[in-house]
Amino acid sequence: MGKKTDVKKIEILGMHLDNYTVRESLLRLDTYMGNTVLNIIETVTMKQLVLAGEHPVIKDCLNQADLCIIGECEILSEAGNPTLQRMREVRDQDFLQELIVRMTRNRKRVFLLAMTKEELEQMQRIFEEKSPKFAPAGVYAVEMCTGDLDTIVNEMNGSTPDLVISALDSPMEEEFILSYRDKIGTSVWYGIGASYQYKAGKMQVGKTFQRLALRGRLHLSVSKYRQKENKD
Repeated sequence: MGKKTDVKKIEILGMHLDNYTVRESLLRLDTYMGNTVLNIIETVTMKQLVLAGEHPVIKDCLNQADLCIIGECEILSEAGNPTLQRMREVRDQDFLQELIVRMTRNRKRVFLLAMTKEELEQMQRIFEEKSPKFAPAGVYAVEMCTGDLDTIVNEMNGSTPDLVISALDSPMEEEFILSYRDKIGTSVWYGIGASYQYKAGKMQVGKTFQRLALRGRLHLSVSKYRQKENKD
């Protein structure tokens, strides 16, 4: 009998990542929203995977996350044999879109965290396009922080959020959540990186070229990893 394949997981660069449908992921989100302990959801991007070799904290964070959301179709392609449904869901950022709609409809308090004020404004604008009544309970940009990172935690907790959406850069994203998870007073931390920009028509030309470069780097990393595995 051949080895049974777990279609709910993909393996890439030695990491086993969740590959649930949007519906399955949303069911898990519903469970997390009712928890009294912090649950971590991380959108997995090409940038994270490329940087993981230099920054082990990225791999640690993805391994410890309660749920991983594949953020780019290229990751599914590199892992092999993606279904049309999953490619469409990832391409259209269906999980993020549905999450924003649900948070707005259910009047959940959402805190937005980003590297810059400009990114915060962009996030809020994009989320309002998905759900016109979306209004965050609080926002914060790392560039505003003049002290230690506890300031960020205090800003978050002061808004009593049900969910935090973080667009911090890797590896700061992973370092922050693993270091401060016990201090963050929310049910769900959702790290999205720059994935909110990825839907067709939302990226600037420079961002598009960056993504093409990352695609090449990821393919090279995967090829080298497989060659090493075959030699071993």
